[in-house]
Amino acid sequence: ETFLASLALALALSSQIQLRGKYPLQFFFLDEGFGTLDPELLDTVITALEKLHNETLSVGVISHVPELRARLPRRLIVTAADSSGRGSSVELETM
Repeated sequence: ETFLASLALALALSSQIQLRGKYPLQFFFLDEGFGTLDPELLDTVITALEKLHNETLSVGVISHVPELRARLPRRLIVTAADSSGRGSSVELETM
């Protein structure tokens, strides 16, 4: 329940920022504690996030939870820089 309340608050704040801004926000990043959710609540949250995504709003999720990653249609895979000096890399995966 705490997670859902936190998610609802983040979405409400995003909506208020959207209404007051001169330029529309078209992307929402969510970095929450998905790993602490039981499978049923995780499914509820993922379904809600899928419904939020539309033509004018994209929802970005930062997560290492395999069940969540498996349901996302597109993923940006970020690989950190290594000690040899090679910089970070980003790869786009699509289902």
